[in-house]
Amino acid sequence: MQTDWLLALALAYERNTAHDPIPAAELFALLPDESRQEIERRQAELRAADEAKAIAWLAHTLDDLRQRARQKRLALDARIHPSHIAAVLRDEPPYIQRLLLASLPAPMGAAVARALRQGQARLAPDDLAPVAPVLNAVRQRFLGQFVSADQIAPLTAFDELTEAELHQTAQAAGIAELGLAGYDLPTTEAVTALLRRFGEADARAIAERIATLRAQPAPSAARREFARQMVKSVMTHHKRDPELVTTLGWQIIAAALPAGCDANRLAFTFQKLAPKLARRLQDWLDAPPAASPTLQAQLFQEVLRLAQRQRSAFVSDSAAKAPGLE
Repeated sequence: MQTDWLLALALAYERNTAHDPIPAAELFALLPDESRQEIERRQAELRAADEAKAIAWLAHTLDDLRQRARQKRLALDARIHPSHIAAVLRDEPPYIQRLLLASLPAPMGAAVARALRQGQARLAPDDLAPVAPVLNAVRQRFLGQFVSADQIAPLTAFDELTEAELHQTAQAAGIAELGLAGYDLPTTEAVTALLRRFGEADARAIAERIATLRAQPAPSAARREFARQMVKSVMTHHKRDPELVTTLGWQIIAAALPAGCDANRLAFTFQKLAPKLARRLQDWLDAPPAASPTLQAQLFQEVLRLAQRQRSAFVSDSAAKAPGLE
């Protein structure tokens, strides 16, 4: 089959190159003798065949190659939240559930099995061999219900975030927004009154953010006013929320995403989050705060910078934990 694919690609290249195409014989000159001879034999058969049959063979072979390439690219992203996988599997018959669970990486499969309240099947390769063709078709249909990284490439720093890093980015966005909201507070007492609404660690981070902003050129009036309105809204509607800072951060992220994410990128992000949080984000996206396109673009760039810091911190932490060479 690989011989047919190579030959089909060479013939397609010849047919679609307008000026002086490289002959197939030259394209395959570096192949092993056995492979080259097999290709030459297949090429001779095609030349002897009717033109219509040769074109039909070429179209069929290229289509087969495209389908296999698409299937090969499909892979379950390790960042997908197990709850989303479990939700999809609930619609499958028990036998298909067991097969798909057995085909998942062990940690992910165990997490999905817990969400489904069942054990993860332990099937050896020999157990799966008899159903491999069916399992592959079912798996491709299953994977097609999620957005893969290939579908949104190239990935931004925000796209690269894991669930834990997304929560950390939301926390950082909330701190940053509270810093902006406190920028114009006229007195130390007013700043103190704001900080008392939060725990010690958050209050210290907000105070540091206010001080940092005041040491720099002033943010635009429109951006500061947006921050004040967002903080006022969150403190009014979520005042009993124990994670008020993070909730604010998620609302900032939701306000920013339309400026830099199409439907696929949004789905790629949502599938990494617990379903309840994903629904909250969608609700905020459906009723966005008033913001001009310019301000939305600014918000998205701010979120990207926060995401890049999270990714950089992850890389630095991973390098520090890596064992040294003896």
